[in-house]
Amino acid sequence: MDEHLALKIFAGLAAIASIWLDFRPNKRKQNADPAIAEADERERHSWRYPRWAVRTIQILLGVWLLWQVVRFILIFP
Repeated sequence: MDEHLALKIFAGLAAIASIWLDFRPNKRKQNADPAIAEADERERHSWRYPRWAVRTIQILLGVWLLWQVVRFILIFP
């Protein structure tokens, strides 16, 4: 019985860490050279849709994983 409790605690902590790492803000450093900063901005703008798709998949999988962990914690004897 104690091994199940330890496993549930570990699963809960892993879920919390995963959510915290997924939703923390990304900090971008602005380059001092204006030409490079503008090129970086253009590249980020051109990749916005693939980044949105990856982020959507990441959020959906995170919600699914969280649901699985909650079910494990509440249902597993």
